[in-house]
Amino acid sequence: MLINILHPNSIASGFHFNYMMRKFSIALLFILLSAGALRAQQVIYSQAFENTANLFQDYVLSNLDKGDPAGTDFDTLKTVPWYVTTAGAAGNHAAVGTSNYDPATAADDWFITPAIRVGQSPKITWKSLQLTAGTTDTYQVYISTSEQSVAGCLFNGPASSFTSGSAAFVSNTLDLTNTPFVNNTIFIGFRLNTTSGGDKLAIDDITVTELATQFKSLTFTVNMSKYIADSLFNPSKDTVDVAGTFNNFEGTRNILSVVPGTDSSQYSITIPGFLDADRLEFKFRINSTWNDSIVEFPYGQPNRVWNIEPGKYTYTCFYNDEMGTTFGIPETELMSHVNIYPNPAQTNVTVETPANISRMILVSLTGSRILTTGIQSGNAVNMDVSSLSEGAYIMLFYTSQGFAGSKKLIIN
Repeated sequence: MLINILHPNSIASGFHFNYMMRKFSIALLFILLSAGALRAQQVIYSQAFENTANLFQDYVLSNLDKGDPAGTDFDTLKTVPWYVTTAGAAGNHAAVGTSNYDPATAADDWFITPAIRVGQSPKITWKSLQLTAGTTDTYQVYISTSEQSVAGCLFNGPASSFTSGSAAFVSNTLDLTNTPFVNNTIFIGFRLNTTSGGDKLAIDDITVTELATQFKSLTFTVNMSKYIADSLFNPSKDTVDVAGTFNNFEGTRNILSVVPGTDSSQYSITIPGFLDADRLEFKFRINSTWNDSIVEFPYGQPNRVWNIEPGKYTYTCFYNDEMGTTFGIPETELMSHVNIYPNPAQTNVTVETPANISRMILVSLTGSRILTTGIQSGNAVNMDVSSLSEGAYIMLFYTSQGFAGSKKLIIN
């Protein structure tokens, strides 16, 4: 019989190995679970204050205490409640406010973020630190659901209060799940309100996350081929953006990119942060301008409309719909009673309209206004079109209440 005798050190080594393996397994399980949790969240807003060329862009700042900061090392705070400067690690930037005033007074300095769309489980995280060792500052975080203002924040009261006393950045979290703020558009207000004993507070890395399953990413694709063929759009120097209710009609934030392999004729962008059943209004623009000569559906025509449906997250069209129907543009029932003949036409066109139509505008596909005429109580309008170049034109019809619809006219 063979007896295997283990040395005590071997037993200890085996125990240590098994112990370390158990620790490794537990650590690995924790990492995997954490990674799964992270994957389940998506960032819907972030502000790291590193874009120093656009400090506090789209933010609202308010200096309610009107205090005079003590010392001269932060003279900028004499004129603004918060400003961006280096804090923490070398080269890192953060928003900094002060509560050290001469004469002493209670701080009341605000900055309020732009609008942020949140779903059912929003979480706000940020970092804070004291720039002056041994000092302590207090501040509050507010959530406004009405407007980007101090009044909007105060209406709901503070969501939470915090104390900052560390010379190293400390992470903070505010979970808005199961609060009245879910499924809403919110504005986050940070208020430095130290009564005494503070100095300089830094806020950095503001992030809002949401369950990834809540929000959908939408893809907007527009075909510019007709405008390129007509030398109205130059892919080498012109841009196209989408401006709508989701970006406050400021399309410079959402400039489309060329779709590879399309000879620069198709442009696309994917934008996150939407929910099923959202109703969007928007237009595509050339070179980020609202000039009627090049913007889509000019002269008061309504915006494109997209009602988001589950599983349908791509919108594809031609610019100004010059190669197809006016997808998404609502028209009243009056338009079914508008008759244009002959169409196509060569020399003359007759337009018959119901009594409610009071005005008609003829424009080119590039948006140039060609003719505006009033219409008397449903009387037919006869138009001489012999001087017009061959091609397609848009006829816009209006009632006394506004836009009624459009019809396409072909000249050949």
